[in-house]
Amino acid sequence: MARHGLSRPSGPLVKRAPIPHDRWDPERYTGTLQLALAIPRGRFVSPGTGRLVLVATEDGPIVAQQAARAAAEPVLPGTGIKGAVRSLFELLSFSCDPLDGAGRCKPRECCDACSLFGLLGWSGRVSFGDARPRATDPVSVAVRKVPVPWKPNPEKTGGQFRIYDRNEATMLDDERRCWVKRRKELAREVYTGGLVSPLTFWNLTSQELGRLLYAMGLGTEADAGFHLRLGSAKYDGQGAVRVTPLSLRLASPKREGLAAETCAARCQEWMASARATDWGTTFWPTLTAVARALEAED
Repeated sequence: MARHGLSRPSGPLVKRAPIPHDRWDPERYTGTLQLALAIPRGRFVSPGTGRLVLVATEDGPIVAQQAARAAAEPVLPGTGIKGAVRSLFELLSFSCDPLDGAGRCKPRECCDACSLFGLLGWSGRVSFGDARPRATDPVSVAVRKVPVPWKPNPEKTGGQFRIYDRNEATMLDDERRCWVKRRKELAREVYTGGLVSPLTFWNLTSQELGRLLYAMGLGTEADAGFHLRLGSAKYDGQGAVRVTPLSLRLASPKREGLAAETCAARCQEWMASARATDWGTTFWPTLTAVARALEAED
């Protein structure tokens, strides 16, 4: 459970006036990228709502935490996807601490992450829509029991960001000097299968798009790829989804529609563009550490 504490490299926090999004910049990219979110076999995602429902199971009715829905259809909320990607983007950039009132960014001057994802009074240039079931890989709903999470121990984890691996939730028992599992005692509705989410962006450079794709886990195993973590069971090794670009529609700098291989090739170009910048030199070791931590299993 959260045994990986990571920090961004040391460096200056540079704040600039954010790029406006009220008009399309002909030198930047504006469009929509359709993303496939595939839940790997043997894993599940549980986007909680805070509500309890009575669910029929093979062992009889059981009270469980309800998973998110829209018009009775299973969804992964776009706000949750955006928050997960933003956290990794912040780790992979010189960005402010959103909880630091004194040093927090403002609409007239902000860091890379706030310029891209937004802040109070500024909506940003990236938006994720709710991920809905994919016709070719329908979503199944089930009830699983997971441990109640332990309170995080930052003294033992270290680092600015806590990254969850793919292991079941455990806690370090100081007396026994070993990791112990907690009894599974929390019932949740969970999803398996595949979903699709639209990523809409305004006035991004190729380097910004490349960094954004890296923060979503795109890449190969040899190129710092990883499963993005979503939902409320990440601490128990769950919530993993593999993000894959399906299609791309650009409105600027010129109108284009790309699908399948051509869409993937364009995304790879953007990632190569980001990799070739100073960002690639500074943050590549951190990105590699993120991929290693998120994919770690005993």
